[in-house]
Amino acid sequence: MKLQIPQQDASTIHRERIERSLQALKQLWSQAIALELQEAENLKKIYPGNRKSAQNLIHYLAVRRHDIRDLQYDLSILGLSSLGRMEAHVMASLRAVLDALHKIDNRSMPPELQTETSITHELGNAILTEHTLNLLGPQPQFRNARIMVTMPSEAADDPKIIHELLAKDMNIMRINCAHDHREAWIKMIQNLRQAETDLGKSCRVSFDLAGPKLRTGKIKGKHFHLSLGDTLVVKQGDILGKPSTENEPAMVGCDVPEIFRDVRVGDRIFFDDGVIGGVIRNVESGQFLVEITLAKKGKAKLKSEKGINLPDTDLNLPALTEKDLQDLEFVAEYGDLVAISFVQRPTDIEELIGKLEKMKAGELGIILKIETQKAFNQLPRLLLTALRYPRVGVMVARGDLGVEVGFERLSEVQEEILWFCEAAHVPVIWATQVLESLAKGGMASRPEVTDAAMGSRAESVMLNKGPYIDKAMQFLCDVLHRMQAHHQKKNSMLRQLNISRF
Repeated sequence: MKLQIPQQDASTIHRERIERSLQALKQLWSQAIALELQEAENLKKIYPGNRKSAQNLIHYLAVRRHDIRDLQYDLSILGLSSLGRMEAHVMASLRAVLDALHKIDNRSMPPELQTETSITHELGNAILTEHTLNLLGPQPQFRNARIMVTMPSEAADDPKIIHELLAKDMNIMRINCAHDHREAWIKMIQNLRQAETDLGKSCRVSFDLAGPKLRTGKIKGKHFHLSLGDTLVVKQGDILGKPSTENEPAMVGCDVPEIFRDVRVGDRIFFDDGVIGGVIRNVESGQFLVEITLAKKGKAKLKSEKGINLPDTDLNLPALTEKDLQDLEFVAEYGDLVAISFVQRPTDIEELIGKLEKMKAGELGIILKIETQKAFNQLPRLLLTALRYPRVGVMVARGDLGVEVGFERLSEVQEEILWFCEAAHVPVIWATQVLESLAKGGMASRPEVTDAAMGSRAESVMLNKGPYIDKAMQFLCDVLHRMQAHHQKKNSMLRQLNISRF
């Protein structure tokens, strides 16, 4: 016998779904307007050409403070486009769905919802395209994303390296100020200019300021091993590190004094992009003790000049070191773009903008490198501060960022960065270890290919140096060309994002 299950009248369910969706959308609309009014004074500080973008970002923040998955589901049942592609044009997307719901239910749109939105669907996408063009240069012929390539030291003395990369359609030449010196940088630029003349192509020059990078000091014999449960003493100053003995634990130096002031017992610490990790168990004047809780394969090498990450520590470090300030004068003369490393707070960006204004270098584009937990948490406010400047972009520096937020969260975090930057109409550079095995060893791994394909959703993808960089360049061009035919940016459901509460 077939069971007869009583069902609610379908038309009643339909009307309830429409009413529920209308109320939710009206609430999102009113809260977006309210947050814009709340941020009115900050909006006055935005560069006039970026003001609509800042307003759109604020509207996006208002929406993403809510979990609207139930609304998304209701809209899909009603056969309406969801809000999963609203980033570049928030209010226009909300109103389009509101208009459709009113028509379905034979209602008139209330007057407060009939006002023209400042950014239409077409304009939102066009603004991002224009900002990308102004910052990163012309769009390549066969792909949307530009390719940025980090220069090896050899590029200063071997013009063929840059010539071949430009011939393969490199769009941005990246020079890392943490390596080499001004004489080498000038030679690289000269080699690029000659290649541009020879090939009839153009290429932007981007400089990464070194920033206050935390690194291990020199180590006796260049490295020593650490295992789970070992103790490591980190000492302040230019001290020669050494392995453990029967009477003493292993020791390594670090010449950034601020970390010895700011670290606390219980803070996590990572070395060499997370190869070694530990917890700080004791803090004394000029040193602290670390219990090793993570070592790749149970026993790993700690080497000289390897990065240190302190994701739980509120480090009060200057964004611009003395070296950065000296390099900035050179960058302002020779570069098109400058990337500020380890940006953490709005004042870091304000300082950089102030220095550039004093140098009368207002045409220089700035790139915010998001590589710490704090920078990610501050992203909306960092973007609103950066939009006071005409030309701005974001680099997702996924090496340090992955260590800081945890590699299990990296996919989620990099997605959110893409969304917020699209809402602000800010171009994104997808960086760190893209096709690294191919560039360094001549063969790509399967995960790397997928990762490179994900980069097609950004406005630029960065390759690092390696002996097979020309092969990696060609491979990446092919991947980006193929992927852009399948998708642009993203489609998604929308849960609440904690960082929207800036």
